[in-house]
Amino acid sequence: MITMWKPSEKGLVKQEGDPGAMCPLAVWIDILDITTMEEKLIETSLGIDLPTRAEMQEIEASSRLYRENGTVFMTATMLIKTETGMPETTAVTFILSKERLITLRYDEPWSIKTFAIRAPRSGCQSAEQICCALFETTVERLADLLEIVAHELEQISQKVFRRKSLTDEGTDVNLQKVLFNLGRCGNLLGKVRESLVDKQRAMTFCAQAAGDWMTADSKTRLTAAMRDATSLSDHATFTSGKVSFLLDATLGLINIEQNRIIKIFSIAAVIFLPPTLVASIYGQNYDLWPGGEWFKAYGFWFTLGLMIGTVALTMWYFKRQRWM
Repeated sequence: MITMWKPSEKGLVKQEGDPGAMCPLAVWIDILDITTMEEKLIETSLGIDLPTRAEMQEIEASSRLYRENGTVFMTATMLIKTETGMPETTAVTFILSKERLITLRYDEPWSIKTFAIRAPRSGCQSAEQICCALFETTVERLADLLEIVAHELEQISQKVFRRKSLTDEGTDVNLQKVLFNLGRCGNLLGKVRESLVDKQRAMTFCAQAAGDWMTADSKTRLTAAMRDATSLSDHATFTSGKVSFLLDATLGLINIEQNRIIKIFSIAAVIFLPPTLVASIYGQNYDLWPGGEWFKAYGFWFTLGLMIGTVALTMWYFKRQRWM
């Protein structure tokens, strides 16, 4: 699907009509799930080679960031499904020239969808202004996601370190659920950090590759967006350390809880050990044991000595193995 925009007094408006005739006039061409026919139409009308989906997913910088015949190609990693608990990443290619911006994508990132809503009143008139606005909207969304993660971690921290009152019931924390929430926060945080680093690299390349025809205002906007992305990356690093700290604390509390349960069972075993020993000794019927009159007379003392010997042998073995 091809959506084309042209400048107006307050921002951008959608173009209607034949795509082949409108392409050279559009200042922003947004392509979603491009078909073979649409690809040929764009390449024929504008004289550029669009990257394939496989080329967009390559990770080496030479395949994601390059300039060709005065046109800047930038493939960036964008987040999708951020409203759900399982965000994903997708590749979006920005094709920037002095006349127009082309965005090639196969998913619906939040930033592009939001900018398309704001486009009629965005004040953008040129391709570079649209590109800067898209980068700014993306960084803004990543900042919102970092705030969501930080707020979630603050709630988890209060739950983990809240001491259970002896008089209040139901205040204990489900540590298994806490681990699940920490994993979800860590997953989202990792994707946000990856996207921030990727945006820094793309914006730096954009400022350098398009610097010969980009205006001073656009360069200033890109510089400000790069500074914001750098500060957000530092904040994401700090937040990542907090995730690790809360994860270690939660696992430590789980170990303490398990040790407490094992301690209760150990105390119960020790409590019932003396009665078991007494019952095992005096429950023997030495009259019916083989050994004749000797075992009948000395069987009790022989059994008692055998018990003491096995205890001593066990303790000696434990000490030799340094278990006690």
